[in-house]
Amino acid sequence: MSKKTCRYTDDIQTAKQTTTQVLQRLNELNVPSTPVHFTLLYEMVSQTDPEFAEELANLIRQHDYTDESVRPLFRELLKRIINQHLPTDEVSQLINEVLGHLESWSTESAKHQQGLTDNIACLEASQSYDEIMHCLNQNILPPIRKISENTLSLQQQMIDSTQIIKKLKRELEHVTTLAKTDSLTGIPNRRGFDELCEEHIKLAQKEGSTLCMVLLDLDHFKKINDTYGHLVGDSVLRYIARTLHAETKGQDAIARLGGEEFVILLSDISYQNAHNVSEKIRKRIATKVLIVKGHNMPLQFTSSFGVALYRAGESADQLFERADRALYLAKQNGRNQTCGEHQL
Repeated sequence: MSKKTCRYTDDIQTAKQTTTQVLQRLNELNVPSTPVHFTLLYEMVSQTDPEFAEELANLIRQHDYTDESVRPLFRELLKRIINQHLPTDEVSQLINEVLGHLESWSTESAKHQQGLTDNIACLEASQSYDEIMHCLNQNILPPIRKISENTLSLQQQMIDSTQIIKKLKRELEHVTTLAKTDSLTGIPNRRGFDELCEEHIKLAQKEGSTLCMVLLDLDHFKKINDTYGHLVGDSVLRYIARTLHAETKGQDAIARLGGEEFVILLSDISYQNAHNVSEKIRKRIATKVLIVKGHNMPLQFTSSFGVALYRAGESADQLFERADRALYLAKQNGRNQTCGEHQL
């Protein structure tokens, strides 16, 4: 079983330097040095996970680093740490092997048990000499019966052990799922998306089918948080997740990449139809009206989309890069629109 590497590997001197920088950051941001803030800022300063560090840096640049805004990120960090140190793949493989051995043993044990039972009955019925019967009854049959009883007991132990292992396997699968799920929206996060994307690309290559990636970004989301508060902003993100789930089906997949950015993988679809699906979702979002308590004006929001078609032989990163460029073009052109790679 392979060992997971430790997340923090700095030597004493480097750790001290990082800690000094973290304390300076805490002071600059005027936030308490709680375990939550210290851990998050240690992650950012140390660049342990560059992608995660960039999310934190963006919050700071946008003057949006608060107790409320960092809670989802801290939950996400905990899930990443759990997933990193839990050898789920190796343990799952081990459990599957043990279960296979246990099921095989149970089958064989039941068969041999029936054979022992038949032999005992045969021996008891076929003997005619008193001495032989005495010997069998005193010396042979009791041990055989004992073996039979022990075998039955062992079978029950195997059944009990199997149930425990199956329960452990379910718990491990649950933890793995949590680590790949966005806690706010309930859909896959970036880690989960990376796996989904690889699976979809392999399927497209195997079957020679088409695959489109659609990136979605909420327009001026920071303004929503600033005006209505983070709770309302969270509600908007959950609404987007529900909308994407409602508008996709079958082998399609959705995920939240972080912040206000989402992604859709559309299988077995043409570029034009993927563009049409994006437009349908964009219009549905643009017409959504939320009544916010304490505000006279209802909340409306828009989104921008970028569409790219998978090209045979390319990597997930290459596909993502083209979809991202198309999304950037939609933002440059005024937002609240869909742009495809053909417009680049």
